Amino acid sequence: MTAQRGIVAAAATALVVGGSFIAPAVAADKAESTPAPSQSPSVTPSASDVAVDTKGLDEAIERDLNKSPEKYLEDAKANDTVAEVTKKLEAEGVKAKANVKDGKAEVEVGAKDAKKAKEIVVASSAPKAVSLKINAEVGKISNVNDVYDELRDNVAPAEMTRLTAIMNTGTGKPFEIVASGPASIEKKAKPKATATKAAEEELLTLEEFAEEATNVKLVEGSEVKPGALTDIYGGMGYGAARTGDNVEGLCSIGFNAWNPEGADAVLTAGHCTEDGAFKNTFVVEHTAPNEVEGISAALGTFGFSQFGGPDNYGVPITPDLTQDDLNDAEPGTDIAVIDDINPELTLHNEVTQWPAGEDERSKVIQVTGVSKAAVGSEACSVGRTTGWSCSTILGEGMFFVGGYDDDIRAVWGYTAENPNQGILDQGDSGGAVLVGNKAVGINSANSGGEDGIEDNADDLAFYTSLADVKAKNYTGGYTVKFAVNTPAQSSPAAGAEVKPGATITGKVEGPSAGTQVRIVVDGKLYKLADVKADGTFSFVAPAEEGEFSFRMTAVNGFNKSGNATGSVLVAAPEPTPTPTPTPTPTEEPT
Repeated sequence: MTAQRGIVAAAATALVVGGSFIAPAVAADKAESTPAPSQSPSVTPSASDVAVDTKGLDEAIERDLNKSPEKYLEDAKANDTVAEVTKKLEAEGVKAKANVKDGKAEVEVGAKDAKKAKEIVVASSAPKAVSLKINAEVGKISNVNDVYDELRDNVAPAEMTRLTAIMNTGTGKPFEIVASGPASIEKKAKPKATATKAAEEELLTLEEFAEEATNVKLVEGSEVKPGALTDIYGGMGYGAARTGDNVEGLCSIGFNAWNPEGADAVLTAGHCTEDGAFKNTFVVEHTAPNEVEGISAALGTFGFSQFGGPDNYGVPITPDLTQDDLNDAEPGTDIAVIDDINPELTLHNEVTQWPAGEDERSKVIQVTGVSKAAVGSEACSVGRTTGWSCSTILGEGMFFVGGYDDDIRAVWGYTAENPNQGILDQGDSGGAVLVGNKAVGINSANSGGEDGIEDNADDLAFYTSLADVKAKNYTGGYTVKFAVNTPAQSSPAAGAEVKPGATITGKVEGPSAGTQVRIVVDGKLYKLADVKADGTFSFVAPAEEGEFSFRMTAVNGFNKSGNATGSVLVAAPEPTPTPTPTPTPTEEPT
């Protein structure tokens, strides 16, 4: 499939190479030898019996992050803390920057919001402590959208085509504007700033904007190209065809998912559909990462997809680029769903670990929820080209990718380290990105970094943000499949005696936002208890006396835990006897 990989990379990155195409590395007849789909799948995915497991990830975590898997999972709790706290701050209108540093959560707010932010942080039930910092500059240009709005108002339209990304890089640091040069693979000289046109329109170059703006830094770099259609995700790859079973491109199966009715679906990268040109998908077997064995079964058909703005909108690359064109270029996404899943397949809430020398299904890691990725957190991604690899999240914001119509697509997500394209390379598009066991993103694109040269230490990877996909409802109710841990009764102990109306508490380990616990008594729903960020939940015992037995099930959308039982003995306290007053003696009259 190497020949196809070269063709697809060229088609997906025409902007990056300045109009010239990459020649296929291998003759096309190699791609034509791919076996046709069989009538039934030769292998079905195996389930995992472990709720949280990083076996098979050990090598990637220790190699790339220089820490143990246990330390990695513990540090990942700081990412959950940042996600929980920033969500509450945003709900209260507090603008903030946040990141993870050395396994600790840091949040930065402006002076005017300091009091409110402190109250929110103190009241939070997040699983890790939060370091709250006050910065007078936060609140002027306080988020990525502020930077983008200022750019559109003050920078020449032609200058905007140089953008690679606008990123929040953490507390105490300026927002970064990464500006692209020409295609790094051709190693041409970087274009000069369009100073003449900018002066005529009394608008700024990117360099001039960065000099005048507060809390903004300009970083030169190369344009982004999507991880082309030779990608795979989650542990297994799929092939895409325009019609029939004529597979022309490969991508990564992302997270298995539920559609709004609770049927099976798959999440992957939107650019893998080539703006809707590809329709059918097929399971592609591998003997190892980037080693294709053949097609085993039909997977499904592409449903919704978006690459860039609505209807795959991108800013046209033209000398006549106008301010109106820029105003239409709100940050979008890079996401697609695969529907009509082959009923012979079983879609699990796990991702393959790509174990060396074994079948890709033999070892898996379960996904236990969905979260944002905090700047500074350590993310591990998986794709059919590179297998598992891990690096640090450098920023969150919008990045700009060459589209299919001589345009630039704006996508909201994360930037991560990608040394020597070893984290995300061609063929990894659509793959899963996790912090700990939480799903945070989808493999989207890569870039040569600040020097514009690929395959060296400063290369960058770009991931679609799943939190953004959910918040903006791009997919219309599709949700990630994940494991929910079984709840347990905490206090009082099972069978203990309590007063009528007493509070009963329990806990769900590692919950994802939105998790609830169904309390069922005698087959009927008694209470639906919300689970806090630290996993705790509570409900009250009934007023009636007697044994109170109940069943607990944690749920999050269509994701459910196993069942657990609990009980208490409801008994009214014995009334305190009222002492009989001693009669006061009276004297008999004489």
